[in-house]
Amino acid sequence: MNFLIIGSGFGIYGYLPAIYKNSKKIFLNIKYKKKIEKRMELIRYLKKVIWYFDIKDIDNKIDYAVIALNPKKQFLITKKILRFLKPKHIFLEKPISHTPNVSLNFVKFLEKKKVKFSVGYLFTYLNWYKYIKKNLSHNQKFEITWRIKFNKKNNLWKSNHKEGGGLIRFYCIHFFKLFYDLNLTKIHKVTVKKKHCRFILKDSKENTIFLNVKHALINQFYIKHNKDYFLKSSNPFMKSIKIDNDPRVIIIQKYIKDIFENFKINYRYEKKFIKFWKKIEMKS
Repeated sequence: MNFLIIGSGFGIYGYLPAIYKNSKKIFLNIKYKKKIEKRMELIRYLKKVIWYFDIKDIDNKIDYAVIALNPKKQFLITKKILRFLKPKHIFLEKPISHTPNVSLNFVKFLEKKKVKFSVGYLFTYLNWYKYIKKNLSHNQKFEITWRIKFNKKNNLWKSNHKEGGGLIRFYCIHFFKLFYDLNLTKIHKVTVKKKHCRFILKDSKENTIFLNVKHALINQFYIKHNKDYFLKSSNPFMKSIKIDNDPRVIIIQKYIKDIFENFKINYRYEKKFIKFWKKIEMKS
């Protein structure tokens, strides 16, 4: 299998190690070369890398495309890729674009082109999600709190709501997808501030989930079921096995394996989820 990776951030330190074992060739833009060579833990992955200068030079030699860019750029680069290449599947980073409206147009575009795609909502592969899913019976209460250390030096798009960043679009959207998958779609209360977001949602069985995401001095992640804590950690991925110093790599491997073995595209479901995301933002 041949992969194309677009994105010099998570695309390189996340997806590159994750896909390496199951890939034959990995196409990367030549501009990523110096960045990879500076990171000792990534140099070993260069054995399968084919460097290119422009997408049109690849000549349709790829099977899968990974796009891990600024959300505002994902739509544009995907359109360019599809002008020259015909990947079997496109892996997109979350959020799919910088606003719900553009994201919805993005999915409609991919549906029209009959392009199979998936978005990297990785929390569904974690044990605490499976615990919540298993224990949703009747009138259960879950409270998720995620304190995120704010890095003033990292004042890029990730902290800019209009660019697809910020607490809601970059962090909370992971949870919105979980809630939608679990049918926790009755929006009870939403409070959104620049440094603190709080969401309360319910399902038809009156199960309630509270989500608190805020900037703080230290990283903390914990979940309470009714009155008892069943998880306390520094981040959502901390209980995962670490590979190459990033615990998300093993999760991406599971995600990609799942795509290869079980994936069926459902454009209607993706569009309905984006409308749910938009509805939450409109409540704020």
